[in-house]
Amino acid sequence: MGNKIWFAIILLAAVAGQLPACAPPSSPAVIETTPSKDAGPAPGTVGQDRWSTVLAEGKKEGVVAIYTTFSASVRVALTKAFADRYGINAEFSTFSLGTELLAKLQAESRAGLRMVDVFLVGGTTLLATLKPEGQLGQIEPLLLLPELKEPKIWAGAQFPFLDKDRLTIRMSSIAQRFVYYNTAAVAEGDLTTYKDVLKPQYRGKITLYDPSLSGSGNTFFTHLARDLWSLEEAREFLRHLIVQQQVVIHGDRRLQVESVARGKYAIGLAAPSDVIVEFLQAGAPIRVVIPKEGVYTSVGIGGLGVPVRAGHPNAATVFVNWLLTREGQTALARSYGFPSVRVDVPTEGIEPIFLVKPGEKIFAEDEQGLTVDRVQMREVAKKIIEETRK
Repeated sequence: MGNKIWFAIILLAAVAGQLPACAPPSSPAVIETTPSKDAGPAPGTVGQDRWSTVLAEGKKEGVVAIYTTFSASVRVALTKAFADRYGINAEFSTFSLGTELLAKLQAESRAGLRMVDVFLVGGTTLLATLKPEGQLGQIEPLLLLPELKEPKIWAGAQFPFLDKDRLTIRMSSIAQRFVYYNTAAVAEGDLTTYKDVLKPQYRGKITLYDPSLSGSGNTFFTHLARDLWSLEEAREFLRHLIVQQQVVIHGDRRLQVESVARGKYAIGLAAPSDVIVEFLQAGAPIRVVIPKEGVYTSVGIGGLGVPVRAGHPNAATVFVNWLLTREGQTALARSYGFPSVRVDVPTEGIEPIFLVKPGEKIFAEDEQGLTVDRVQMREVAKKIIEETRK
């Protein structure tokens, strides 16, 4: 496919991602989702009568308001599938950054409003932004369908809570591919380890997604320092990239991938996986590297949480349960482009490069890495960038 064709497709995708989301309901009732002592049977033992009652009340509410960072394709797929199943409308409000979402919640709180019922966002937003601010409610009491408590349906044979307090759920498991390249500029097999990008022939030909910002660049740098090397070795790697390799640091996720696809740079480091998928599916001449060091698996933006109080608690409960079923997870995986943590969800249509390969050493994302470690590494990266630019 020629450059003009795939670039046009990417442009359309970018425009689609900017379409305004449905507005949340204007006057929701404010109901606590934090469980009380009489909240009912333990999750997994609920009777059919309780589920039927919640479903009937959810249909009366008629809508579930969702704050998300998902793209338009995911929002459209989930809205249709959920409405087809239960006749309840999913209304999405989209945010580019977790800090924007938090600011919206804080403004609503000052006004005495609770406009959101469900969060569909990344692990960093859930655990490093919303949780410390007390914005997350208890999600476990909402898990009413017995099948959800069956260990055999989940990867690792355990329910995929993302944090130790069981306030958040991991829905996706993405094999992060931090190095990608233009196929016309780099020979296949020339990049097999992370340090191969330090080869002299790539000087001035590398772009890095900013590791001093929250996002995939920060994730990459944290992974190097925490899982693979020492902190000092990771520091030296970044210094070498900036000084010797003259890396260009990018703060725009889409433009970074586009610059490699167009051949402006030979190698890209730490681009968000969902952007790489879009370019790959559009036929862009890029390829990812599967490094010898192993693979870092991430939730991406496939994290699930609920607020402390919800305007449509029954519809929210129905949505949460449905989204974690095989049907809901299949709709999410196919539209998002990354695999579910449910082992019975098919992987057809998912880019194979983002599936863990047999024999790959796995470094799984956890709460410590998503919060304390990433915050620390953002500061380290910021200091190095400032020092090397003087």
